Amino acid sequence: MPKFIEKQYKSIINKSKYIDHWFWTRYSINPYNGCQFGCIYCDARSDHYHMPEDFENEIAIKTNVGEMLDRRLARAHTFLPDVVGMGGVTDSYQPAEKKYENSRTILQVLAKHQYPVHIFTKSPLVLCDLPLLEEIGQQTWCTVSVTITTIDPEKAKFLDKFAPSPAKRLDVLRQFKANAPHVQTGALLIPLVPFLGDDPSEVERLFTAVRETNADYLMFGGAMTLRNRQADWFLRHLREAMPDVYQQYAALYQFTPDAKSYDGRYVPAGEYMREQHERLFALSEKHQLPHRIKRFVPNDWRKTNYRIAERMLNVSFKRQMLGQSWEKLFWAAQNIQNLKEPIEEVAAKGELSRINNVRGHIKRRIEKILAEEI
Repeated sequence: MPKFIEKQYKSIINKSKYIDHWFWTRYSINPYNGCQFGCIYCDARSDHYHMPEDFENEIAIKTNVGEMLDRRLARAHTFLPDVVGMGGVTDSYQPAEKKYENSRTILQVLAKHQYPVHIFTKSPLVLCDLPLLEEIGQQTWCTVSVTITTIDPEKAKFLDKFAPSPAKRLDVLRQFKANAPHVQTGALLIPLVPFLGDDPSEVERLFTAVRETNADYLMFGGAMTLRNRQADWFLRHLREAMPDVYQQYAALYQFTPDAKSYDGRYVPAGEYMREQHERLFALSEKHQLPHRIKRFVPNDWRKTNYRIAERMLNVSFKRQMLGQSWEKLFWAAQNIQNLKEPIEEVAAKGELSRINNVRGHIKRRIEKILAEEI
């Protein structure tokens, strides 16, 4: 039985220097610290997040979240309404939400200030806030992403431990598409777990199942990462449950079996991920299921900046996944969406080249898009 600890935090919302090019989030909020679902591969177990290794057994309940967020947004001088990601480190709709309703309280404040929202979850509890999320979708933009690492229920019991079954998560997609027309909804095959979530026939079954829910996308990208305490935790459990698969991991991540602490790679070695991504892009096209999320575009001076950046970032994402050159295009797009003025005005002054990484073919690409937009 997890232990709940009510705790007052100094802040509730974080702002990133650059917008996340996968999920389009500028801000992030975690209504709780720790997660009852205890997914065995979760990167939140790593030293980077300063949480207990078995963080599913100790859940910090952030207190006074509504008043604190309302005050922060009302007084913010450098904030512009942009996408708030909820649940990046902890599931916003873990069982604690039934009692404490932190996520609902936060959403009510975000709706008041008309901030768009992106929810990441594995839980049907999110359906309790479907009307509120539909309201936010009508106001600005709302997306609900449901993580499904495998469609196999037995493998899911090992990987996702206490999380709802894949079938229940698919039903979340189905319910949103049927009852919340202004909420963009899709699945995240993130991370791709080697040897447990990459079987070709099972992955195709997942694409088929997600397509049948009428979801808007199935996004994928990147294999499971391994580092420090998170790697030790995952590999200890893997070795006990599946010793043969453990040996496959030793070869793929190039670590020393049975070492006191993890000494392997952060990501798989060799061509593993490029080959996996080629197959996933082919499945995306076959099932006519987009692999990218349509971004929030504000109806203010940032509008064209964001549209241009989206097109460029979509291209750089695919290039990155396929092991091709992507960095210059990526940074040009990031710098465009961080401009403090409309890009149309920059172009009118003949100053596109002063934007970092906007040179040569990238500059010509932008000029072409601007001609189409205007």
